Amino acid sequence: MYYEPKTTPSILASIPDCLRMILEDALEKSKVTRKSILISSNSLANRFILDRWDIRPSQRRRYRNLFSKIRKQCRQIFQYHLARGRIQWNDKSETYLFGVFKFDEVRGNLILGFVPISKEHEWTIGSR
Repeated sequence: MYYEPKTTPSILASIPDCLRMILEDALEKSKVTRKSILISSNSLANRFILDRWDIRPSQRRRYRNLFSKIRKQCRQIFQYHLARGRIQWNDKSETYLFGVFKFDEVRGNLILGFVPISKEHEWTIGSR
C-alpha cells in the first residue's frame, strides 16, 4: 500500500520558491552570457515533487492526483508570470530580474523563456 501526499495551500504556495531556485541555479551555471533560460511547467512540477517528496516522474501513474494538482498549479503560476511579463525578487544582497516570454505550449505544458535583465537595461522591459 502506498501513501499519496496531500497538497495543502501552504505546500502549493511554496512552488514559486522552487522556480526561483531553478532560475538562480541556471544563472549560476551559465556565467557565459546566455540569452534565455527555458523552463516548462511540467519540469517545474517534476522538480518540485522530487525535492519535496522524493517522488520521481516515472512514478506519475501511482501518484496521479498529486502530479495533476501540482502541474495545474504550475501552469497557473506560469500564466501569471507570462501576463506580468517579468519576475523579480530580492535575495540578501542581490536583486534578480527576468523578462518572461512564451516559448511554446504543447498539450497543456507551458514553456516559458526567462531572460536575465541587468540593472542598466531594466527600463527596456515593458510592463503589461
